[in-house]
Amino acid sequence: MRLFTRRRAAALATAVVLAAAGTLAAAPGAVADDAGPWPGVEGKILNDGGLLVDPATGKTSTIPNVGSYATWAPDGSRVLSVSGQISSVLPNGTKKITLPWAQGLRSSAPYEDLTFWNRGRYVVFASGGQLAYGPSDASWAPGPLMPANLEPATVCDSEPSVNVNGLVAFERRAGSCNAGAGVYVYDGARKTVELALADAEQPAWSPDGTKLAFVRKDTDGNPQIFTAKADGTDVRQLTTGPRRYADPSWSPTGKRIVFDAHTSPNSDDVHTVEYVDTTTGELTPVTDATNSSHVGNPSWQPLRQNGTGRVWGANAYLTGTASSRWTWNTVGHSEPGLMNAKSAVLVNQDAPEYAVTAPALAGRKEGPVLMTQKTGLSSTTKNELKRILAPGKPVYLVGSASVLDNTVASQVKALGYVPVRLTGADRYATSVMVSRTVSSAPKYVFLAGGTEYRAALSAAAAAGSDGSASAAGVVLTNGNKLTASVQSYLNSLNPDKTMIIPVGSAASYALTHTSFSRWPSTYSYYPISGTTDGSISVAIAMFWWTAPNMTGLAYSGAWRDGVSAAAAVNVFGPLLWSSSATALSPEVNSYLVRESASVNSMVAFGGTGSLAQAELNTAGASMSAGSAYFTYRPYYNGLIPAASARALAAHADGDASAATAQRPEQAGARPNLAPLKTLHRQ
Repeated sequence: MRLFTRRRAAALATAVVLAAAGTLAAAPGAVADDAGPWPGVEGKILNDGGLLVDPATGKTSTIPNVGSYATWAPDGSRVLSVSGQISSVLPNGTKKITLPWAQGLRSSAPYEDLTFWNRGRYVVFASGGQLAYGPSDASWAPGPLMPANLEPATVCDSEPSVNVNGLVAFERRAGSCNAGAGVYVYDGARKTVELALADAEQPAWSPDGTKLAFVRKDTDGNPQIFTAKADGTDVRQLTTGPRRYADPSWSPTGKRIVFDAHTSPNSDDVHTVEYVDTTTGELTPVTDATNSSHVGNPSWQPLRQNGTGRVWGANAYLTGTASSRWTWNTVGHSEPGLMNAKSAVLVNQDAPEYAVTAPALAGRKEGPVLMTQKTGLSSTTKNELKRILAPGKPVYLVGSASVLDNTVASQVKALGYVPVRLTGADRYATSVMVSRTVSSAPKYVFLAGGTEYRAALSAAAAAGSDGSASAAGVVLTNGNKLTASVQSYLNSLNPDKTMIIPVGSAASYALTHTSFSRWPSTYSYYPISGTTDGSISVAIAMFWWTAPNMTGLAYSGAWRDGVSAAAAVNVFGPLLWSSSATALSPEVNSYLVRESASVNSMVAFGGTGSLAQAELNTAGASMSAGSAYFTYRPYYNGLIPAASARALAAHADGDASAATAQRPEQAGARPNLAPLKTLHRQ
């Protein structure tokens, strides 16, 4: 049984069976919010202002640079808060990321009531009675969460809380922000808002998404902590007495609820933080009155395991086969999390100049990139084709007969497939043919050097990221010049409708020093630059992906591993390059730190001779709450070790709620065009 796919090889410690690949979502919807297995491990309790309390010992510490409405990322790797603008920091208070000011909201009211959404990819918050959301990595400006018909100006919404299925519970008051409140639930996938609990406020989802904690006044008018099932039934009161309670938040195990406990009914009293056992009702103090000026809005750190992995074969050629096995179902069988191939792309295992654009085509045509010899199909590639692809399906051959011999086409046909050769006079013309096959009306076209396989492969991973909906191609430059075939292709496009994205200085020079007779005298293009392979791959990642949940990694000295990685991860995250075989490139490490709220997996392609284990250890620590909170798993030949599979399957079979919650998702491209937009007059 295969439990882990490229998408959630990511959650390498997740003991659940993953759902099959879904369709691409253009905006956040009902997808998993968890960054790892449920239940999680209980960390420290965070209060506004950054006060940390260890509930086991009572010891306190402070996280610098933390403001109001502080809360944890789903894996405990970052702290989100607001001090004017919304920002997040690592648990030590460093590496601050500040979100841009929101756009399109009804008012410029202060931000409040923060929470992470969609496994850390997004942030949801309230402002002036309206809910808003934006990416946790600050890649674009936040905006309204709901369409106007679901959140009219006549309501006042606040206190959002998100569950593992992506549902947003929130407090709604009709007419004004002083009216009576009810708890409503927004389903982004169905585009609905429904009342869950009347006469209730300050909702908080349980970690498994089946229950809500909330505040409701008792018969004496004192706000108390209650729980209910997600549908509003089975209401239980957990606290009683004359004190006032507020701001409930579940522990990562779901066994306790932490909250503010005011010492009297008066509004100007001091207060403490306490938690209640959801089974026994026993109250336990976390802080005392002496800390009252430094506590409030408590949040329990979830310590969940992120993951690193490695996919490789006995040699660089077989790593391509391993990545296919890691991703695609066997014909006639359906394993949870794997996908059914609809085609395959063949490349010459010794011709990188013809292989670098193949991952873009593979993403669009929904199949693997497989390597073979020039003169014929290798037995391994032949067997893999038969394993993953039903007869009658197309197999694309990239390059002329001088690149992949006609014998290859004949053997493909003999297996029952339809060979489709994509070729031009040279590598450049062939890249045009591949791009045209991806889309006859591309929305994006990347330019990359014909000998710069690292830039081209990272671009190809991006270009194929929308799967069957992909409308992006990659064409090659001859150093700092465009060949006639590429020039003619670009000239056939409208730069107002097709975004031209040169990767690297040579590609930018080639574009801007070529005349296009059909283009306007002034046009826009979107250059991506970097001084190293790692920095260019990071620049592409930051341009193309909004807070991805996983990344692929390859050694910049191993192009075959890069082809395997780009083909395997393209619809799920970026391909990053490490320029060292022994130490993770600093640009890549910085990217993982920046994206740590959302990234919960990095998968390396190639053996330890290409990427040392130390690099994955660095990556795991950087994207997690610490070095103790990631798990490494090997996938030799693309397969999870049998013993691990049996153990994980046993765990998964006993955790149906988690299996439902851990729904994987495609990454979804939302290119951040504005910062790169450049005008050129030809």
